[in-house]
Amino acid sequence: MKKWLQLPKNALNWVCQHWKLTAFVVLILIGVGIWQYRKAQAAVPQFKFTQVEKTQLTEYLSVSGVVDAKESANLRFAGGGKLTYLGAQEGDLVKKGQTLARIDARSLQKKMQQDLNTYFIQRLTYDQDQANRSNQTYTDALGRQQQQDQATLNNSVLNVEIQDITIQNTVLSTPIAGVLVSSPASVTGTTLLATDLFEVINPQTLIFRATVDQADISKVLKGQVSAIALDAYSDTPIPSKVSYISFKSAQSSTGTVYVVELPIPATGAADLNRYRLGMNGDASITLNQKNDVLTIPISAVREKDGRTVVKIKIGPNAAADREIQTGLETETQIEVVSGLNQGDEVVVP
Repeated sequence: MKKWLQLPKNALNWVCQHWKLTAFVVLILIGVGIWQYRKAQAAVPQFKFTQVEKTQLTEYLSVSGVVDAKESANLRFAGGGKLTYLGAQEGDLVKKGQTLARIDARSLQKKMQQDLNTYFIQRLTYDQDQANRSNQTYTDALGRQQQQDQATLNNSVLNVEIQDITIQNTVLSTPIAGVLVSSPASVTGTTLLATDLFEVINPQTLIFRATVDQADISKVLKGQVSAIALDAYSDTPIPSKVSYISFKSAQSSTGTVYVVELPIPATGAADLNRYRLGMNGDASITLNQKNDVLTIPISAVREKDGRTVVKIKIGPNAAADREIQTGLETETQIEVVSGLNQGDEVVVP
């Protein structure tokens, strides 16, 4: 019996004598205990819940494009020539029908005088031949000669008319009112090529021309509200509406696309200093909008066995699958048509 009573005392003495080893063992046991506890806790699912709310849900389509003008004119001379008159400089306001430029027409006018002289000679010859034939008995040879003389006279008339058109083409006038945004010359005396262009645009017809992928074009309709955010003024969205949808497709680096136009509410030439042609940006087109609908994060929804389900809260840290019917969806939210009520809590990742 005494031997058993001495055991606690002996153990205590041993611990005191080997206290470092004892402390080390105790620390190991504590560490193992903590690790086991955390492992057990990690095995228990920890859910993050969010409430089903009623809110406004809006579906947008984001498209990219550039600033352009609906009404514009690219003008050039039919042939090159020396510039003798310049009626407007780049950036000037121009009126419809205003002369923008003229090229040297002196050689053309001399050629016109030659053609008129030729016509005069041909006319005199034709009238004299007609008078001579009137005193002769008609034959097939005389008939053919008369037709030949008439054709020669007609050609001389056409030469005069063609030369008149050529002279008219030495004057370049604008068919629209607006702003001269591009000019190949700033002074007279330079020689223009037939490819040199004068560009006039109507600043009251500024538009944002965007492209829509063929997979989304069926969602876009005329009159849909949109907001344009230009890269240069990203903090100032421009309200607009879809005004035009192209009937013919085009090809881009992303595949088949369709052109969509959204007017920019510009009122005059001063707007060109702000909304310059070719500015890039994005437009957000409102495709659909619903008010006061039940919504949850789209990340909470998953497909299971052909059904749309969410995990709904059934306890402090417990959830169960619930089948739902969905409707309108955006990039982050989705409408719940049935299966949930306002205030329910669902699991989100």
